[in-house]
Amino acid sequence: MAAHGAKGTDEFDAFRVLQLFQSCRQENGELLMDCYNDAYEELCKLFKLFGTAFTFVTSDVVEKIGILRDYRKSEVGVHYQTIQTMVKYEVDNNLTNQKKKASGCRTLLRLHRALEFISALLAKIRDTDNKSKFSHEATAAYDTTLAKYHPWLIRKAVHVAMYILPNREQLLAKMKVEDTPEGKGQINKLIEQLDSVYDITQELYSKNNLLDLP
Repeated sequence: MAAHGAKGTDEFDAFRVLQLFQSCRQENGELLMDCYNDAYEELCKLFKLFGTAFTFVTSDVVEKIGILRDYRKSEVGVHYQTIQTMVKYEVDNNLTNQKKKASGCRTLLRLHRALEFISALLAKIRDTDNKSKFSHEATAAYDTTLAKYHPWLIRKAVHVAMYILPNREQLLAKMKVEDTPEGKGQINKLIEQLDSVYDITQELYSKNNLLDLP
């Protein structure tokens, strides 16, 4: 893997994403909101490498990160320090399904769902080879994750967009990850960290009946 890029550059740096997601988790198991947002901003650089096919993910993620950052800067920002404190505050105050403004819980749920897709997509990059048609692999990753939350028209649009994805070899080059056991190991470490954060959030949302927020 290439040398790690500095914060603020447009280069995707898998190691930096890994570090940021690792730093999200506190010793008590809570997930820091600011670190989560920072890590997701780095993931956005990965989406851009995939080309216009991922515009549907990138624009939505940027919007959602902005909403969560606004909550952190607001007068109630202390309640949004971690994902757990946000959920408790919004559940206790019946704010999860408010109409005037997207709640923090609803906003983060969209990022949470997308994280499952990203993990599945990275697993396809790790597990396939350059002979496979990666657009088909990416479509399969989408169909088993995000697709179930999208209406038919969006699903069809995504399927069409997947056909213009770079191939696996091109993606690895853009990611600056070598197609070697070491490179695949780096991807695997990132997947494990994404899955860890996903599982913590999934359990929290399930416990509070928030997985189906509209």
